[in-house]
Amino acid sequence: MSFSIAPGEAWGVIGASGSGKTTLLNLVLGLLEPGEGRITFRSAPWSPLPEWERRLQRPNIQAVFQDAQASLPPHRSGWQILEEPLEVWNRGTAQTRRAAAVRMAAKVKFPEAALNQFPRAWSGGLAQRLALGRALMLEPSLLVLDEPFSALDPTLGGHLLSLLLALKAEGIALLFVSHDPEPVRRLCDRLLVLSEGRALCQGPAGQLLSDPPHTHLRDLLEAMPRLPGAEA
Repeated sequence: MSFSIAPGEAWGVIGASGSGKTTLLNLVLGLLEPGEGRITFRSAPWSPLPEWERRLQRPNIQAVFQDAQASLPPHRSGWQILEEPLEVWNRGTAQTRRAAAVRMAAKVKFPEAALNQFPRAWSGGLAQRLALGRALMLEPSLLVLDEPFSALDPTLGGHLLSLLLALKAEGIALLFVSHDPEPVRRLCDRLLVLSEGRALCQGPAGQLLSDPPHTHLRDLLEAMPRLPGAEA
């Protein structure tokens, strides 16, 4: 497969289980190294995590994983989780980091009172919102999202969709895996359809979802669950 994501552009990725969606995200994040081909970020080669010099680029790419609760350190409070990226990259003072955490909690609709708690006390939806807030603390250029709506009710899902649209308008690029075609339709400019580790097709998201060019894609869309209240 071959594709590129421009600033302020959102790519959706869909495919059946085992089609390669998670592997693709891990390659983009530098958690895996491609056996062949290459991945570049701002025209520079993109290497896996063990090479320290490549880690200097890491603030520019952040991720929200499907199992948000498992991705959060269980021994840290909400405050610590949000402030940690700024501490690691030596940004601001303790006071400005706390203020930034307050603003981010409000932005992702995470209750400020719950920031004193630890991840085990949160629902899946709360954990997912805090994971998104943590990813946004460093103002990334590319945000990678793996099923970000899976643990959210329709109201919070609608807020998250609005937030992601606002991030696009600010120039952040999005790479978005979903099993629900409706947020893909509303959020994504382009769509990549995977099958058995290969790109089955790619193109304008609305066009591919409205008029699938392959039987496989048509069957996949019919089998996909939809968020409550979404139109078929």
